[in-house]
Amino acid sequence: MAQGLARFWNEWGIQVLVLFSFTLQVMLLAFAETRRRKSSAPLRLLLWLMYQLADSTAIYTLGHLSVASSKAQDQHLVAFWAPFLLVHLGGPGTITAYALEDNRLWLRHLLTLSVQILGAAFVIYKYIVRRRTLLLLAAILVFVVGVLRYGERTWALWCGNTSSIRSTLKHPKGETAYNRSHWKKLRWPNPRQDDQDKSFGDEELLLGAHSLFHVCKIRFVDATERMSEFDQTCTRWYGGKDLSGLLEMELSLMYDILYTKAAVVHTWYGYTILVVSPLATSAALLLFHYSSDKHGKSKVNVGITYTLLSGTLALETISVARAIGSTWACALMYCCGWERLLGAVTYLRRRIGAASKRRWSGSMGQYNLLHLCTRDRTELGGRLAAKLGLRSWWNKVHYSGTIAISTTDLKDRMLPVFSYVHPKARGIHALNGMGIFKNSAQYIHSTLSDFAFDDSILFWHIATDVYLSESKVEHEEKLVAAVQVLSNYMMFLMIAQPEMLTGPIQQGQYVDTFNDLDRMWDRHCSANQNQGPLVEKWWSMLKKLFQSDKPNASRMRQRKELATKFLTVDADTIHEEGYNGPAFFHGRGIASWLLATDSGSTLEVIFRVWLEMLCYAAHHCSRDSHARQLNNGGEFLTVVWLLSHWQNRA
Repeated sequence: MAQGLARFWNEWGIQVLVLFSFTLQVMLLAFAETRRRKSSAPLRLLLWLMYQLADSTAIYTLGHLSVASSKAQDQHLVAFWAPFLLVHLGGPGTITAYALEDNRLWLRHLLTLSVQILGAAFVIYKYIVRRRTLLLLAAILVFVVGVLRYGERTWALWCGNTSSIRSTLKHPKGETAYNRSHWKKLRWPNPRQDDQDKSFGDEELLLGAHSLFHVCKIRFVDATERMSEFDQTCTRWYGGKDLSGLLEMELSLMYDILYTKAAVVHTWYGYTILVVSPLATSAALLLFHYSSDKHGKSKVNVGITYTLLSGTLALETISVARAIGSTWACALMYCCGWERLLGAVTYLRRRIGAASKRRWSGSMGQYNLLHLCTRDRTELGGRLAAKLGLRSWWNKVHYSGTIAISTTDLKDRMLPVFSYVHPKARGIHALNGMGIFKNSAQYIHSTLSDFAFDDSILFWHIATDVYLSESKVEHEEKLVAAVQVLSNYMMFLMIAQPEMLTGPIQQGQYVDTFNDLDRMWDRHCSANQNQGPLVEKWWSMLKKLFQSDKPNASRMRQRKELATKFLTVDADTIHEEGYNGPAFFHGRGIASWLLATDSGSTLEVIFRVWLEMLCYAAHHCSRDSHARQLNNGGEFLTVVWLLSHWQNRA
């Protein structure tokens, strides 16, 4: 068996590797765009594997060709595959970097580019040059395409660096309008006044995002901003119609710069490559078709060669079509005044909903501590995770969920009060704004100002749940939902995305609080559950194993019961059971104060406190953390970060 596999590999190893390398390119092109919106963990893992394998497979195969072609059947035909591997190393335009750190390795890619070009040139020289046939011309053409494509990728990685982005923001000498576009010597026209009353669709918002894209770049690279008349005009023009939509489009453009070839493809040099590559590949296909080198050769090798040529031509054609139909090309047409062409492309884009696919994923992570503590203890996944020492990981993954922001009126509630929110006050400014001053509510102020930020999140998260469960005042349902979503979202950030919050996150405080509430539920709130027939029980267990237990709409009765026990537990029980954690004490204290002063405006106070804490987190989150999240559908915190900046500059 082993000898048979070894013989097969010796005879067909190169063919398998070349076809596998090409297949990886096709799959990367097909799946890379899923990163723009939130995708499942298995799909992200698959994409990561393909990204890692694509380079290593092409490099290994090219090295293998340089030493094994002489032993291969049809050696000059096999050697012809070498320049295709350079094309594969260039990769599709939809992905250059998988992670933000990949952009910082552009110098390594430049070195690899030099070595692989020499390797491909060596293979062509050693096995093809002496034949001086049409195959040599075809190899040279594909080699040129490979060099251009790999160089394009390396250039795109360089363009995704902070220093490179900052260099594009230099103020042009002698230019006061500062309305330059992505293309040098082209300027954005001012918005047309006759369109003032028209509502903006996604395509119009994308053009607005292009015209103000330098503002988004400034935030991500911490550059100095110069507010020009053009900026002020566009700010009033686009910002008043759909501000959050405009910022979502800007984030999608930032994703293009950081993780795709857009910064290079949509330049005059990039457009030249777009024209040259398919023409050169077509010529290579014709030359090979009429070449005498394929006569009498293995049908498999000839078929692989045709597959590589036709497949590469197909990928190049797709790249051209994507580039012409992209929003970057539309922006170029708009700057150049090519109205008819712009109208035709925009019409086609609207038909397929291209612009709407660029919006932020629109989902917010949710995590609720009381929901976790009232979980089903008999669940199969939780028991297995506990035995494997993975209980914390399981609790984070299985009991967190997402909610579509479109199902709430959170955005509509946020925007009118954004101008009153202080991004550095952590909720104190919100309390003062609602008439709750420090001299009359010193304890409540201290829970926001005298503790670490993650402690304040934990205190107020528990207090919010208890208040919503115990309040006797009739509150607006949509406001209740908005408060719950914000509270759960901040808790989600603390547990699942701690790198996006300021300061070191002390997980020990959270663990102690979870253990206290968990024991309280076990000892005081456990209820007999109808287990049902054994078959149904196990079927239910298996079903739950593969479904996340979302925190927004399940176990509401149990959570209310736990909240009541938490609020009413007596001092003796607290002492006996050891419920002495700071979060346990302060969560009860905040909830008691809120219920004691309960009125029709109390929930609005809680909402504004959470909103200010959200803005504080957005303001203090590192720029790299914001940029990394663009690779996974984006984070609501990043949208809030840009919204906050926009309000301050308006």
